[in-house]
Amino acid sequence: MRIKDIVPIALGTEKADVLLKNARIVNVFSGEIEKGNIALFRKRIAGIGDYNEGKVELDLKGMYVVPGLIDAHLHIESSMLSPRQFARAVVSRGTTTVIADPHEIANVLGIDGLRYMIESTEGIPLNVYIAVPSAVPATEFETSGARLGPEDMIGLVERYPTRIIALGEVMNFPGVLKLDNELITKIEILRHKYKKIDGHAPGLRGKGLNAYIDAFIRSDHESTTKEEVLEKMSRGMQVFIREGSAAKNFDDLIDAVNIMNHHFFSFCTDDRDPFDIMKEGHIDNMVRRAIKHGLDPIIAIRMATINTARYFNLRSMGAIAPG
Repeated sequence: MRIKDIVPIALGTEKADVLLKNARIVNVFSGEIEKGNIALFRKRIAGIGDYNEGKVELDLKGMYVVPGLIDAHLHIESSMLSPRQFARAVVSRGTTTVIADPHEIANVLGIDGLRYMIESTEGIPLNVYIAVPSAVPATEFETSGARLGPEDMIGLVERYPTRIIALGEVMNFPGVLKLDNELITKIEILRHKYKKIDGHAPGLRGKGLNAYIDAFIRSDHESTTKEEVLEKMSRGMQVFIREGSAAKNFDDLIDAVNIMNHHFFSFCTDDRDPFDIMKEGHIDNMVRRAIKHGLDPIIAIRMATINTARYFNLRSMGAIAPG
């Protein structure tokens, strides 16, 4: 998209490709419900306001427009679906973006598995960003189908610079504290490429947590108690509240969220099977449950959208806004 093509649409001097009329827009910036029309140009929102003409016009008749939901951390292969079929299941539930850590397929197929996950998600109606696995094999005590070393990290990031946005969950937190050379090298490679370093540190607190964060690991989805999650948040971590098919932490953690700290919380599913997705939902299920629990609806929607987009520096995502 060229700037000179979208500006005339925003100014109203040219027709929008699609005009969504009479919408109630959930504004995650102001926390308000805003009435107006939405002018679309290709895949972008050109503007919000009193736009009157579009090549295609849809009257929403007061329906609510919410940003696409974002899953902050998951393993697509855990759904037992191909990426295309996974997209078919979750897009219908409002999820438009996921950050996928393909460490399960990588532990079986190595680089070939990673390339499959990246290349098979090109052009599907779901934004799939990749957190390159940090632990293949998961431990030195298992027999896996492959090994990913620091040299592989360099090649992958150089080949897929826009698709890989993070180093996948650093589950070997004892290795971080013991300054394991290979693991620290992987972290250094990714952080010098300005990629996020995702965490996985169940029960880690106190000085050990401080040291873990010092290794540029700034998120975690493994907390199990309110006290643990509040400590991690207070040290600057983005906390992903998880509700998967096996690990379910929503009920234990949601009370930690309040109006003062909610910007540091996101939602993730980690591992969720297709039966649960079809029966209960995906990130939309967590939004509904948060609201039912008593959380302000705007806060619940922020946790599923803008909070995650800002943490991962995802441009033009997480809000209904121009650009």
